[in-house]
Amino acid sequence: MVLVLLGGGIGYIHYASTLKGKGEFLTVQTGYNSTTPLTRIVSLDPGATATIYALGAYKDLVGGSAYDSYPPNETIPNVTCYPAMDVEQIINLTPQAVISFTNYSAGQISELLNASIDYIFLSAGSGSSMQLIEKQNTFLGELTGTENNATMINNWMNTSLSDLKQNATRMANGTPLRGFYYLSQDTLWTTGNNTFEEQYFQYSDIINIAKNYSNGFYQISPGEIANGSPQIIFVNDYVNLSRLKSEPFADTPAVENKRYYVTPPNAFDEPDFRDIYMIQWMVDKAYGNVTIPSFPVKLKYSPDPLV
Repeated sequence: MVLVLLGGGIGYIHYASTLKGKGEFLTVQTGYNSTTPLTRIVSLDPGATATIYALGAYKDLVGGSAYDSYPPNETIPNVTCYPAMDVEQIINLTPQAVISFTNYSAGQISELLNASIDYIFLSAGSGSSMQLIEKQNTFLGELTGTENNATMINNWMNTSLSDLKQNATRMANGTPLRGFYYLSQDTLWTTGNNTFEEQYFQYSDIINIAKNYSNGFYQISPGEIANGSPQIIFVNDYVNLSRLKSEPFADTPAVENKRYYVTPPNAFDEPDFRDIYMIQWMVDKAYGNVTIPSFPVKLKYSPDPLV
């Protein structure tokens, strides 16, 4: 079986095979109906790779992605995964399963399934949430036989989220800041409602000025930004800060008061357990320093992107 993780969709795709020996299309909803953990996995999703490392199952990865950032100093082979995955390269690695972050063609998925490789889809785009990320932690724990670590990570996430929300609300003192996430340099892409990044704002007690205009990730209009009058702006690390010197940003309270902050690279847009640290970072920038419990699994490399 091969493990494939896809993160671009809003829901789950169902694919079932009736031929014995053929790979399966697995999701959080279908679960993993075997008591034998996977030991040869190709992960094309940086978030899944990070989670598998945190679970203590990194030894089970036989292939990764050039976009992986955690853990650092990766030594596993990089598999071509964009704009299309290299199925031949994957098959040569003899994995049991493949994880991917993009919606590949039905033909490529069929090639994997026909090679007795499982294809696993994890929804991590529009429609996802911290609760779904926790379910994915559990699912990856089941796949790799690390359920106990998955439970500890989920408990840590829940405690941290509760602490962060409570402290952010206390420090906001009834007047939460209006915020905006500047996602893309060439166009005004941002996060609307019903995304894991919108939950960053919720747990930070910051009002996302874009959430009432659209669901998912979308292009906001200059007028909507001006009307929202953000007091704090979080800028993706790919965006040149000089863009803030022009409209619709130049006259916002955030720019006038120099309250704009570049997001930590390679972490802000990955839906995985490290989102906790991104929420902590947002609260720090908006209201003041806050602390969270120590990560419960002992790791060689700190999971905190700011360390």
